[in-house]
Amino acid sequence: MESKNLVTSAENALDSLERLAAELEKGSSGDPMALKGILAWGWHAVALLSYMRMQPHRDRFDAWIWDYLDEGSPELDLERDAHWEERQRLSLLEILDIFSQVELPLLKPEFYQGWTDRTVRCQTLRRQIGEIIGDGIGSREREGLLTLLAAYHRLLRFPAAVAIDVDRVKEQIPLLLDLLQLLIDESGPRGAESSEALDRCKAVIE
Repeated sequence: MESKNLVTSAENALDSLERLAAELEKGSSGDPMALKGILAWGWHAVALLSYMRMQPHRDRFDAWIWDYLDEGSPELDLERDAHWEERQRLSLLEILDIFSQVELPLLKPEFYQGWTDRTVRCQTLRRQIGEIIGDGIGSREREGLLTLLAAYHRLLRFPAAVAIDVDRVKEQIPLLLDLLQLLIDESGPRGAESSEALDRCKAVIE
């Protein structure tokens, strides 16, 4: 019989936080390649933790967002998973958008399709998420996070040359840690351990 190991979202997020801490603990460097591990594991944790905060409240949201929060079957399915595309889950830009403070401009207006005004639709979702996590991403924080997201996309997602101001990117890393802090639910699965892993990250940059 084939052996299958279940990796929960909480375990996956904790592992990424621990890997992020290990990358930060390697020390600072002016080499852009040193940013790759930090950005990869940091944003991976953001995606998982965002899902974990939203999914238990799926029924509170309008039906148009439900498909993005569908747990589905955990088993590896070659037909489904090999053909998986980015648009089948919330992108990191969409996560930053819907986790922003209610009054901030939309980052991706085309995401909010439907018969309701797009700004109203976005603000309704942001308000609901704010009630769940207790806060939203502010304007200054969002600008810094967009810098980190741009660096992530260019270093890890785009198959082309890139010129990066490493110091500028590194200056924004505390904002990524603040976002992770906002997303961690200490009362949830692996919440305490995730907070401990994040504390390791913060200890490096303080």
